Amino acid sequence: MLRELLERWKNWLGDHELEQAIRDELVRHRYPRQASRIEDAQMVAIERPGWVQVWQFRVETNRDGEPVTLYGAVRDDGRHGTEVELSIDPQPVAKQLAVWSEGLIVRLRAR
Repeated sequence: MLRELLERWKNWLGDHELEQAIRDELVRHRYPRQASRIEDAQMVAIERPGWVQVWQFRVETNRDGEPVTLYGAVRDDGRHGTEVELSIDPQPVAKQLAVWSEGLIVRLRAR
């Protein structure tokens, strides 16, 4: 029972608006909204006092019945909105994370 609970909470973002922004971007790229699983979400950078947060994540989804893994980054600014980057290639996402994280407080253990 504890294992099931931990598995359920492992990929919980804790921010409904952030999750909606990611799911909206999935739809914009013609991926299913609800059949996509957001995994390994991790905050990688933050700006004091916390208005700007940069996250990375992975999405397990499908297109035309074929499994697809997407890599993603989010820049969430509580004052000005949210930007989402999705790609099947992790390199452009890593570059975008570096750009969005510049000048912010960066987590040392970020992937």
